[in-house]
Amino acid sequence: MTNAPKRIGAKTLQASFWLMTGVFYGRLANLAMTIILARILVPADFGLVALGTTLLIILTSVTDLSLANALIHHQDNKEADFHTAFTLSAIRGFLLAIVMVISGFVMAHLYNDPRLIGVCTGLAVRPLFSGLGSPYYVTFAKELDFGTVAKNEALNYTAQLVVAVGVAWFTESYWAIVAGAVAASTTGIVATYIRAPYIPHFTLSSWRKLTNFSVWVTLNQFVTIIGNRFDNFLAGGLLGISSFGAYNVGNNIAAMITQSAFQPLERVLFPSFAKLTGDKARLNEAFQKSQASLFAIGFPMGVGLALVAEPFVYLTLGPKWSIAVTVIHFIAPVLGMQIVFGPSNALAYALGATRTLFNRGIVLLIFRVPIVLTGLYFFGLVGLLVARVISGGVVVSIVNFYIVRSLTGLSPWRQLLVTWRSWVSGAAMVLALLTLRDFSAPIATNLGAGKMLVETVLLGGGVYCCVHALLWVMSGRSQVGIESELVKMASGVLGRFKKLHRRSI
Repeated sequence: MTNAPKRIGAKTLQASFWLMTGVFYGRLANLAMTIILARILVPADFGLVALGTTLLIILTSVTDLSLANALIHHQDNKEADFHTAFTLSAIRGFLLAIVMVISGFVMAHLYNDPRLIGVCTGLAVRPLFSGLGSPYYVTFAKELDFGTVAKNEALNYTAQLVVAVGVAWFTESYWAIVAGAVAASTTGIVATYIRAPYIPHFTLSSWRKLTNFSVWVTLNQFVTIIGNRFDNFLAGGLLGISSFGAYNVGNNIAAMITQSAFQPLERVLFPSFAKLTGDKARLNEAFQKSQASLFAIGFPMGVGLALVAEPFVYLTLGPKWSIAVTVIHFIAPVLGMQIVFGPSNALAYALGATRTLFNRGIVLLIFRVPIVLTGLYFFGLVGLLVARVISGGVVVSIVNFYIVRSLTGLSPWRQLLVTWRSWVSGAAMVLALLTLRDFSAPIATNLGAGKMLVETVLLGGGVYCCVHALLWVMSGRSQVGIESELVKMASGVLGRFKKLHRRSI
């Protein structure tokens, strides 16, 4: 019994490593795809597909039954539970595909663009295929075997990259984005059956058991996605398809780079927290360690990305994407700061407090809608971005501080305190990069952009890491934070090398 928490911690660390490796590759592949397609296609192509993708994301989220989370949450799953999960997923996928096709005609009429019919029909394949995956595949996540999950997801991202770039190269059409998305879904479904063989059985005998856990998760997904995505439809109409496409690309780049720090690890933290729910002290300690560690990675990513946005976009996307630079300047720091609350969803799932997440979603929706609507309608793109900073930075922070306190008893001050080294290190990084900018020439060529990008990343990363490490040592080498975890990992790797060296002598 005394070794159980250590085994959980070791498996969590190993799972985090595999998942972060897979996600790093996935983000890199997505970023490469975006960069290449941006050189071949035009902003309007991205805007057109983004409208269809936004619709799909909303429909997928508001009907999400969180069946995988339910199977992870329950410790006594029977065969009927897996069969029921498959049946519910298949029915949902079929219905979503039909709704997507019908919605394509509606959107084509609203935006006066018949191409949306084909886009929505093509994207309808994704939910149809996704609903047919093997339900046994969730056992890999439940047992923290994320090495398998990471490899499969890397395969999906590779398929999307290859197909999207190939179609774009030959057609120079927005269909490349749709084809890549369909290729990823197809590859993913096949992989689940290769890794977790399953013969489909249709039954609904366990529907109450599974949906009792997921009903509040589904409602939370509904209000969250409406609050986060409703402005896309309005922006597409008010800003124009081309400007909306550039806005969407900038937003996606900011999310890809900053959110990669915590979105995948939430999948690791949920089953890890679930194994500690019987010990509140250990659960709180694990939660704060995850807060400090994720924030130490995500915060500098968000702030740093905003500071290198101009040379990065110029070098990768080209000079025609200036709107994306403005979007990254505003959005990336906000997404970076939000990471401190990343583990809160996993904590709520582990505690079965899914209704709390729904209540949070309602509060955020009530505040975000009028703020964003006002900014977008009266002040256009800049107003939309400022509104997102207010709603996503200030309002989200206040609400999440008190949600975490209700779940753990940790005060907002204690939640902030574990991240103080990251805040100070981030301020030092910003000061160093602003000083560098004063001595840098304006960007006029790809060579100049590349030079500024390399200098900024090396200086910013070096200052942040050095200050962070120095503060850790000066504060007594706290065990709550990413530094102690890195030291443990380094010690483990060094110990293995020593053992190999002794055996070879």
